[in-house]
Amino acid sequence: MAPSTSFPGNIGFYLALITFFSLFLFLAGIRLAVMLRAKPENRLGVVKDIYERFVTLPKYFLGTRRLNRSRYWYAGLLHTMIFWGFLVLQIRTLNFLLDGFNEAASFESLLGPIYTALLPVMEVFNVIVIVGVLLAAFQRIVIKPDRLTLNWDAWFILFLTSFLMVTDIFTNSFAIFLHRGDQDYLSFVAFGLANYWDLIGMSRSTAEALHASWWYLHLFDFLIFLAYLPISKHSHILTAPFNVFFRRLTSTGILRPIKDIEEQEVFGVGKVQDFTWKQNMDFYTCTECGRCEINCPAFMTDKDLSPKKIMHDMRGLAEAQVKGAMGLTSNQDEPVKLIDAVGFDTIWDCVNCGACQYECPVFIEHIPALMDMRRFLVMDEANMPETAASTLMQLEQRGHPWPGAAFTRTSWMDELDFKVPTFNGKQEYLFWVGCTGALVERNMKVTQAVARLLKEAGVTFGCLGEEETCSGDPARRLGNEYLFQIQAQQNIETWQGVNVQKVITTCPHCFNSMKNEYPQFDGHFEVRHHTEVFAELIAEGKLQVTEELAQKVTYHDSCFLGRHNDIYEEPRDIIKAIPGAELVEIPGHNREQGFCCGAGGGHMWVEESKGKRINQVRSSQAQACGELCGSDIVAANCPFCIQMFDDGIPSVESDEEKRMKTYDVAELLEQAVFGSKNGSDQAEAVEAAAVENDSAESEA
Repeated sequence: MAPSTSFPGNIGFYLALITFFSLFLFLAGIRLAVMLRAKPENRLGVVKDIYERFVTLPKYFLGTRRLNRSRYWYAGLLHTMIFWGFLVLQIRTLNFLLDGFNEAASFESLLGPIYTALLPVMEVFNVIVIVGVLLAAFQRIVIKPDRLTLNWDAWFILFLTSFLMVTDIFTNSFAIFLHRGDQDYLSFVAFGLANYWDLIGMSRSTAEALHASWWYLHLFDFLIFLAYLPISKHSHILTAPFNVFFRRLTSTGILRPIKDIEEQEVFGVGKVQDFTWKQNMDFYTCTECGRCEINCPAFMTDKDLSPKKIMHDMRGLAEAQVKGAMGLTSNQDEPVKLIDAVGFDTIWDCVNCGACQYECPVFIEHIPALMDMRRFLVMDEANMPETAASTLMQLEQRGHPWPGAAFTRTSWMDELDFKVPTFNGKQEYLFWVGCTGALVERNMKVTQAVARLLKEAGVTFGCLGEEETCSGDPARRLGNEYLFQIQAQQNIETWQGVNVQKVITTCPHCFNSMKNEYPQFDGHFEVRHHTEVFAELIAEGKLQVTEELAQKVTYHDSCFLGRHNDIYEEPRDIIKAIPGAELVEIPGHNREQGFCCGAGGGHMWVEESKGKRINQVRSSQAQACGELCGSDIVAANCPFCIQMFDDGIPSVESDEEKRMKTYDVAELLEQAVFGSKNGSDQAEAVEAAAVENDSAESEA
């Protein structure tokens, strides 16, 4: 019998329940109110999306799929042990509370044999949780991974969790000792302790006193845990299932538009209350595990940006609102200085690579929050790096981001031995060349390679020539949403005017905007990256890859094609289809774990604030891989990546003969299809590199 079922224990039991549950509801309710006062956002989507959310919730929440990645096997193991134990033992907790009211109301009485059959399972999970807590303590005391925030909050939660298990076992052991039954052995740990109390000759009166003591310790441990949860970083226990359920189902490369932009008085987010309710939930869901931080190229190159810290900072500001709502501060009506708390450089350090969002086990969306603050800085305060301001001015005045460009939109066509038609709706594809593909000399060679290959495969295509303008991606990533919308709508109207249905582009940034963001403005087109098209043409036999390239090719995944749009195989399939070519992956930094070249988020034109240059770090990774594997070529799929490697590799390898050469996948395919018969400089350069490599291997 529980000590709470008779006077005066029942009075204490009811008072404790009312007090702590009221405190929990008050603290949780205030935070819920803060989220509900935030801006609305429809996260359910259409019926198909709602179905997917329900179907996949068990996989990501109960199955902790993102938590248990191989890189974090130790943390994944201990968290899974604690998490699943915590869930299973809620049966025991509910039974404990119901028994506290009346023994007849407990699961043990109501479910009888069903509950009895669960006893050994719950006992196993008691042990599992205790072991999981010990593993967590070992990680914090001995391993001490840099990504973890080692504070007292985590220790307090670990103590409450483990002590909850201990008090449960001890309470049950004294209950078994006092009231022996035929199936006591099913609670094997508590049963063993009960036998020990018998062995040492414990008196019944002592056992009754200890049973009551441990029972109340268990009760108050649970109640303290419950009341503390809303103000702890472990509030993710409450919010994580909702954050997972309402996660983004579309490409992570999509930014929300500012709707009815002409009518807005404030653009972006300058105060924490201007975030959406989902963004507020992100703050409270952050577990501070640090996986985002140790994969962020800005953080890894000693910039101010830490994705984990910005969530912590924004949560702190939300907490200030909570205190204001509770009447604990006198300045609750003053605007929260969000930008000052997060930091100007922090907001501009982000390269939009998406590594933080991919690594987060609970689907927190860091990039949209940073970009909303960047929009506020640019559009409300005109506060931005000088290079960002000059680039936006260039975009607005000339329709492209490249100052001092010596070429026109059609200069790349001059070296072709065929005429590229103007798109008129009769061709299958609009070939979107892009600003960089048309106006940067190095990338004009990629554009020419793509055109030659499309013609060779019999694909009908046309270009807009001088009618082409910027896709708008640089403007949106630099925070000028207004300019982006103008450029996007202009392109959509132009395309619809000439009946564009399908688009090919060489730039993953243009690809992402046109495929994923143009539909926000009723621009619905089939947009494909050139690597997708060429992989398909090779598979269909429309491109004959006959020329040998006896080279090891190190492949670099661009963020906007890979992580943001999940296109990994097609570029690799092209390299594998080239006779003699051998694909090489950069160890630890490929596919989903690829490392940014440093050009994303408008950083093609914005100087980095401090620390090491991101492109130099990525170039050193590629160069080291090349030296280790005997590869002389870095293959990319993005014009920005090519420029970043061309700039970065000389800075990490002073010997020009040892430097890796950078090519777009299309340039390698051009060599494999044509050889050097069309006089392409790139084809000749690749062929020369292959000869040089063969010579070096022979000498070795």
